[in-house]
Amino acid sequence: MKMMPHLRFKLNGILPFFFLLLTLPAGCKDVVEKDPKNWAWLIAPQDKILVKLAIDMETQVKGLSGIRDADWPNDQGMLFVYEESGAHGFWMPDTYFDLDLFFMDKDFKIIDIERKVPHFIGRFPEDRIPRARIVWSRHVLEMKAQSEVAKRLKVGDQLRFQSPQLPPQIK
Repeated sequence: MKMMPHLRFKLNGILPFFFLLLTLPAGCKDVVEKDPKNWAWLIAPQDKILVKLAIDMETQVKGLSGIRDADWPNDQGMLFVYEESGAHGFWMPDTYFDLDLFFMDKDFKIIDIERKVPHFIGRFPEDRIPRARIVWSRHVLEMKAQSEVAKRLKVGDQLRFQSPQLPPQIK
């Protein structure tokens, strides 16, 4: 059966849009439910943030290195989860977008923020790679500096961790 050209144009425009609608929030919800060891939600005063969990040393060392701007949604974050509070500092080798860092206590209250930590494409020379200041904290959230959600977060905001499975580091 041959499709009329104007009908094919309408279907080509509608189908991708329909697919996009189906994969947005529900897709995010499915990611957390299907992979709760690697994904969770942080509930902020005005927003719900999908976060990739950086719990093991390998994921924490890699962080957002190597992830292109187009491959990381603006309002998604990476949550570094530690068993104990400590002096946490970050550097930005092989990053493709500026980051806001949110340092939190054990209860996910934001205690300090470093905004617009510059990205650095590559790993050399090491002395030119931007570094965030060191902050005593329990957990750290990284988000794109251009994120509207990140811009709304402030010191004193109480976030809530939500996942079908609670990592042992969060007690």
